[in-house]
Amino acid sequence: MPAATIPSLPFTADEVMNASDKDKAQLKDIHALLDKLFVRNRNQHRRNHWFRSLWQFRKEMRLLVEEMEHKKKKWAAEQIAHRLQYWDEKCIHQWYMHFTQLVAVGPFAVLGLVLMASVARVCRITGITAVYEEMASEDVKGVLTAVDEGLLAEEYGGMMDVDEPEWDEGEPVKRED
Repeated sequence: MPAATIPSLPFTADEVMNASDKDKAQLKDIHALLDKLFVRNRNQHRRNHWFRSLWQFRKEMRLLVEEMEHKKKKWAAEQIAHRLQYWDEKCIHQWYMHFTQLVAVGPFAVLGLVLMASVARVCRITGITAVYEEMASEDVKGVLTAVDEGLLAEEYGGMMDVDEPEWDEGEPVKRED
């Protein structure tokens, strides 16, 4: 059975390049946090799947921060756009899966939550989340339009007809003591 493919979405570096100083500082803080988590947990967890995701996340964050600070803005924008595309296609979903599995492990739940929150914050700042929200809003608009035009009533309307005598309304049953 083939795995479900996630559609490739077009990403630009506009969100990152035009990010506020506060957002850029948050990306640097997340990178510093990932460095500290990596060093602290390297000996104990280096063979676990989630630790490989932490290693990759830390590396990708370092590269993103370096590209943000690069002097050649055009080159940096191209690299950031490619990086965000790569993250969306290959990394974000894997990181999320590994970090949620870490949350399920009792003693390391807090570490997993910190890593999940870091991924979510990075996705918000880089604009990955905005692309998915835009897609979802288009889907919702399509469904609402179909409801307004009565297209869904034809397909699902028969399920809600209560005038038909076939409906079983149930019968209260007394319990015997």
